[in-house]
Amino acid sequence: MIKETLASCSKLPKVSSEAAEAYAQATDRLINYVKGQLEANPKIKELIGRNPLDFMRNNLRNHAALMSTVFRINSFELLVRTIPWMYRAYNAKGFSYDFFPIELVAWQIAIHECLEMADQKSEILAVYNWMVQHHEDMVQLSRTGEGLSFSVQHEANEMQHIFLSQLLHGDKQGCLKLVEHSIQTTDDLKHFYLNVIWPAMYRIGQLWETNQISVAEEHLATAIVGRVMSALYLRFARFEITRGKAIVSAGPNEFHEIGARMVADFMEMDGWDVTYLGANTPASELLNILKQHKPFVVALSVATVFNLDRARQIIQMIDEDPKTRDIKVMVGGIAFNGMPQLWQTIGADGYAADAECALRITDCWWKTGNCNHA
Repeated sequence: MIKETLASCSKLPKVSSEAAEAYAQATDRLINYVKGQLEANPKIKELIGRNPLDFMRNNLRNHAALMSTVFRINSFELLVRTIPWMYRAYNAKGFSYDFFPIELVAWQIAIHECLEMADQKSEILAVYNWMVQHHEDMVQLSRTGEGLSFSVQHEANEMQHIFLSQLLHGDKQGCLKLVEHSIQTTDDLKHFYLNVIWPAMYRIGQLWETNQISVAEEHLATAIVGRVMSALYLRFARFEITRGKAIVSAGPNEFHEIGARMVADFMEMDGWDVTYLGANTPASELLNILKQHKPFVVALSVATVFNLDRARQIIQMIDEDPKTRDIKVMVGGIAFNGMPQLWQTIGADGYAADAECALRITDCWWKTGNCNHA
């Protein structure tokens, strides 16, 4: 079904930059209008599974962020691969599938009321009309998971099972003891990052998405992984610098930083002079850091599709500023999963599927300047 749905959405007319900008500028008004309509619905509590209204409002903000990105980069594939995921995630939290067509109709009414230019309204509404018409397809895709699953490239192993179990039980000391006895070399460390932490954290995300663990449990697992990575870093922190400067950061508004931290550690082990900025670095401050440090490359991690447009904007800022335009920009993260050309659409110079791929790209850039994808 995913192929048929993608073929259908590919026939949608492209959204003009003017219409995309009008939607983005009207986002707050649109959200408030839709919020008012939905909160006035006498069945709203039932439709959202007795969740707090703030949870529904979060859905509206995520929806607006996704649609703004779709319109700005004209990637209807992004729409088809994300909407079923949103259906599945919110349904797992108690939302009825009947909520979504009601929400979409509310968005259509809001667009009629909040956008001024008739031609811009029609461009945006054409996409929303398609979404309403294909609601049942989105429900089916959310149930089957077709086209939505992220395939971890490394097979499960005993250490991964043990580490995941310890994370789920909140066993910080057990995790620290495991790595203390198992990680002796930088090769051990790289293997642990790629074959244990990465798939284990993806599994944690799946369990949260399907409501099998709570937000608090997911946060605890992430915090433990951060402690483990910090302990390992202290053991392997002295590396000879043989390459240029690199800035590594999670993208603006991106709070998932484990992937970025892995890339920073891998690059440092490979001889790069790395400055790691962590999570949610504002675009303007990131640009200032780039001007101050003048790195050869900046690596941005984007885990959630709702932050893709912010990443696109910072890349555009980097490209347009004479002081930063020569810096290579590499992106990575689950937001790019299943859409191999998306990194080009948002203006990056390259895309890395994992930390090992990031090393291949940056090493090639350092030597030749020609490689862009791994």
